[in-house]
Amino acid sequence: MARITLPEVDSLTPEQQDLYQRFPANLTRALLRTGACTDGYLTLGASFRQGHLCAKYRELVILRVAALSHSAYERMQHVEIARQSGWRKSDIDAIEDGDIQKLDGKTQAVVRFTDECVNHVKVTGVVFHALRCYCSEEEIAEITLLIGHYMMTARFLETLEVELDERPTSWEKMA
Repeated sequence: MARITLPEVDSLTPEQQDLYQRFPANLTRALLRTGACTDGYLTLGASFRQGHLCAKYRELVILRVAALSHSAYERMQHVEIARQSGWRKSDIDAIEDGDIQKLDGKTQAVVRFTDECVNHVKVTGVVFHALRCYCSEEEIAEITLLIGHYMMTARFLETLEVELDERPTSWEKMA
């Protein structure tokens, strides 16, 4: 049970109902308790789907942040998207476990960058330059913001103990 009371869907105001319908999930119900943050949060989250980073590497970053943050909620919402974007189960297991030696160079660079950013805030020059061999400056900036967004999300979900949804939530209304 969540540490805060999540509003019941049938008790939401019309404005809250519109926000909830964009992403009908327990995460959104918890976000609605913040007041004015919900719309901005959902807009930022949706923006990553139109960014420079391809879906496959976006989902890699999200699953790695989820693993490092022990966020079952983030994993539940994104593991199927990761599969649909091209990751095999064995790849996902390796990404989540940090056992990346058998993965390609770009994947290793993205995982190492994510690890250092989560664990140390600022990545080392060596890790930054390794990622730069595979990614544009725009992709690196986006990866960095994506890491921060999902770190914030994991901390919000885990601290408030937001319960898992019955199934992953569709992203079709988030655009």
